[in-house]
Amino acid sequence: MASLRFSVTFHTFLFFSLWVVEAHTSRKLISTKEQEVQNNSHLLKDGEFEDPTLYMFFKIDDLKKGTKLPIYFNKNDLRKVPPLLTRQEADLIPFTKSKLDFLLNHFSISKESPQAKAMKETLVRCNYKAIEGEYKFCGTSLESMLDLAKKTIASNADLKVMTTKVMVPSQQYTINYALHNYTFAETPKELVGIKMLGCHRMPYPYVVYYCHGHKSGTKVFEVNLVTDDGKHRVVGPAVCHMNTSMWNVDHEAFKVLKIEPRSAPVCHFFPLDNIVWVAK
Repeated sequence: MASLRFSVTFHTFLFFSLWVVEAHTSRKLISTKEQEVQNNSHLLKDGEFEDPTLYMFFKIDDLKKGTKLPIYFNKNDLRKVPPLLTRQEADLIPFTKSKLDFLLNHFSISKESPQAKAMKETLVRCNYKAIEGEYKFCGTSLESMLDLAKKTIASNADLKVMTTKVMVPSQQYTINYALHNYTFAETPKELVGIKMLGCHRMPYPYVVYYCHGHKSGTKVFEVNLVTDDGKHRVVGPAVCHMNTSMWNVDHEAFKVLKIEPRSAPVCHFFPLDNIVWVAK
């Protein structure tokens, strides 16, 4: 019982620490030398895509010491962070597209607003059926996400939490949430023989996480990135989906990486407010 209380307390602390930060990638690239451009020819050009979050994707061949990638980490606006509900509170609110009109009225959101569109998209995505070999769920509270993660991948094993962290070498520096070139400071470490769930925060009036994983064909890595000036270091998880044959042919990753749809592995980093659960 004491162990359970410790686990919930630890994960509650972790959840709140994640809750106040968010990562995005930029539509611009830092100028690089000609050779670097040739080595990273799949990277996006300025303005090529409107959605900055597309800059999280990379190729599995990039996973080696010395590879340089442009990434932009942005500090989250605390005024826009939605509330975190308890399970008891979340269970009192319907979470289905069929109740969208009720939900919009409940949260005082106009039907024609961008917020209403985002809510609808979240509800639709959370109700999609899993594709073959995939498991997925949406957690509307910390307790429900923990329980579903354990039920999905952990069985009797302990869950380990991985998150993306930005660090500076000493107190004399502050984290500069600006565009930087990041280089793999060391060879990424593959975590062998594990199951994983990647949980992404969805746009909604309260905190909702969309969690999904695959029964096979996924590789998880611990990565260590550093800026050119050495003042910023990023450590955290990266995942490579080795089998993309079941993916939608219009998936944005194929366009970003300029590869034939369903023909090659797709890898990506995780934003600061994402959670990765792993279990043996």
